[in-house]
Amino acid sequence: MSSKTILITGANGGIGLATTKLFLEKGYTVFAHYFRSDDNLRALNHEKLEMIQSDLSQSENVEKVFSQCMDKCKKLDVLFNNAGTMSISESIESIKEEDFDYVLNVNLKASFLLSQFALKHMKESAGGRIINISSIGVKYGGNPISAHYTISKAAVEAMTISFAKSGAPYNVLVNAIRAGLTDTDFLKLNPNKNIEKRIDLIPLKRLADPNEIASSVYFLASEESAYISGSILTVAGGE
Repeated sequence: MSSKTILITGANGGIGLATTKLFLEKGYTVFAHYFRSDDNLRALNHEKLEMIQSDLSQSENVEKVFSQCMDKCKKLDVLFNNAGTMSISESIESIKEEDFDYVLNVNLKASFLLSQFALKHMKESAGGRIINISSIGVKYGGNPISAHYTISKAAVEAMTISFAKSGAPYNVLVNAIRAGLTDTDFLKLNPNKNIEKRIDLIPLKRLADPNEIASSVYFLASEESAYISGSILTVAGGE
């Protein structure tokens, strides 16, 4: 069993919760960030689970999350930037500036700042892993009514490659998972999406289970991926 540590943002539901459960099973100490509700995390009732509440849309809170984590552990082995949000507009022209800013702050800026803190720490502690979550929407340009979401994820992929280059000399491996449609509550945020029609476009003809994405996170955190950095791993049922 591992004695390593991981910080997971957006850990109370969907992919974040599945990843939290898996890493706890593997013996990790998990620092689980959540925004509003912590009900699913509390239900785990695990001795190696540490919960951190914060609104990551405010940049001053991001450093506090990292500091709270580091106050309780000497070494952070893995950062999983999973927290995300989106909003839906009637058209790309009607996306409000405040909505654009909010989505980019949570999906991109918070991940960037946490990655900065983690990279500095991991360079000093001889290595680590940073794993980001992207979306299959980047491949297709996404939906115009949620263009700011897809833009944020495209930027996350570019950010991943930049951090991988910076981390490589210090054995800090940085990768992203380009997740396909996954069976989570997040998928339901777009009330206009015809899920069945969208599933039909997926070669495997089904949604991803959150546990399948979590398994990919664990692979990128494990020694089996020791020669992988700067990669965008697509887990999208063949898309």
